[in-house]
Amino acid sequence: MGIADRRSEMFYENRSSTDSGFRSSGAGALPMASNQFMEGRVPIATTVEPSATSAERFSLAASCAPLADRFKGFLKQLRAWVLVRFRYSGAQIGKGFHVGKSVSIGAGFIAGDYVYVGMHSLLSPRVHIGNYSSLSAHVAIVGADHQFDMPGVPIVFSGRPPSCITTIGDDVLIGHGAILLRGITIGNGAIVGAGAVVTKDVPPYAVVAGVPAKILHYRFDERERAIHEAMLAQPTKRGLHPGSLR
Repeated sequence: MGIADRRSEMFYENRSSTDSGFRSSGAGALPMASNQFMEGRVPIATTVEPSATSAERFSLAASCAPLADRFKGFLKQLRAWVLVRFRYSGAQIGKGFHVGKSVSIGAGFIAGDYVYVGMHSLLSPRVHIGNYSSLSAHVAIVGADHQFDMPGVPIVFSGRPPSCITTIGDDVLIGHGAILLRGITIGNGAIVGAGAVVTKDVPPYAVVAGVPAKILHYRFDERERAIHEAMLAQPTKRGLHPGSLR
């Protein structure tokens, strides 16, 4: 038999074997089982049980999650302490206080427990905030900073009016970009809509919005308000953070 004939014979043998089955290439590929396929006996894929090592890794990650959250909370508290110590000198804050970046806080600032002040907010002097209250980003508490009723004297040289206290109660939510005039009082449980301009006091549990801000409705009825006030009267305690928006 010549070399050419032998090559031809090998070619047809390889082609025949290839046609009678299918090849496996790489992990997880199907085995060559043409005879079983033709006879209706296709191999059934078996389920791979997770190894003990994988289960142990999963268990370890789950057990470490509370520790990671606790460490993150510790870092936030450390950051708040450093800011109050070196940047917001004289401020009085409660536990769980968090302030965003690039926030301006004036003298005489007092915040209760679990208060959040969003980034790029501007708080004039003597702002008092109750427990559980949140100010979103770009909130400004301004005004009452110039005398303007002195004839013959430019405003820039007229001096400052008497200082005033701005009071924000417990469990208040101030929306993004809202502006509050100094000296007003926001009652417990109130909500101020994004972009609102608040020029006067807001009753407890009122939801206000607009320019100037007006009352849209109230969060709770009388029975629900009593339940909520009873909760606010209790010693503060930490809850679950809602996490990032999705």
